[in-house]
Amino acid sequence: MINFGDAMILVDPQFTVPVSVTGEWCALNCLHCGKHYLRSMKQIGEMENYAKMGYKSFLITGGLNLKGEIPYNGVLKKLKQIKERYGLVYNFHIGFPEINLSFLKDIADVVSFDFFADKRLMKKIYGLQRDIDLQIETAMSSGVTCVPHLTVGIDCGKISHEFEALEVLAKYFQSIVLNIFVPTRGTAFELCNPPSIEDAKNVFFHARKFFKKIALGCMQPRGNYRLLLQNELSEVVDVIVKPVKKSSNYFRGCCAFALKSEF
Repeated sequence: MINFGDAMILVDPQFTVPVSVTGEWCALNCLHCGKHYLRSMKQIGEMENYAKMGYKSFLITGGLNLKGEIPYNGVLKKLKQIKERYGLVYNFHIGFPEINLSFLKDIADVVSFDFFADKRLMKKIYGLQRDIDLQIETAMSSGVTCVPHLTVGIDCGKISHEFEALEVLAKYFQSIVLNIFVPTRGTAFELCNPPSIEDAKNVFFHARKFFKKIALGCMQPRGNYRLLLQNELSEVVDVIVKPVKKSSNYFRGCCAFALKSEF
């Protein structure tokens, strides 16, 4: 039986609208995603309608070009206009750029980035290579609060670089979002299994040694796996996104916004 403590933050992410600045386009065909998740995202042209409906937070993301960048430059002016007009907050998901991101300082409220401690694994999944230090330095060049994300079992459900990644990130950040690999239909990894509950739990327990705040992010396998996972982690994490236990007291929006308030 899950028993979330009073200090637990339960997050309903549907109140943050995901927006792809590239539509369904992505130059890559990553093994775990294959452009699948872009299809359900909204377009910039739809943002004002959502703002008028009362939505106040948006995840700004998109497909990656061959340099690992999300091409924000052509849309920043429009995004800033909408933000100021409706008093919005933005979580920018940055991909894997190698450029200075200081241009985000005046528009982003928080920056989310995925991290790899194994260059060979990153090359396998994304077809990109990035030094460990460069990934962190680039994110922090935004001048905005950064929330690192790590996908547990991203290598076809196997635990690979996760323990090393946690120890590296802990040198720079107090909070982390841990997602769980989800086999996705139509991708190269669709026949893989998510990591075992025990393997996933071991990663979270290791994270507990280093981080002030740990979030179980929005990427979690559905069904009984999610129930068992949340039950095992209910006394380990500080934030649970998409909790199976219903509540009348949710944090409404991306967990990155909830963690930002803890800095």
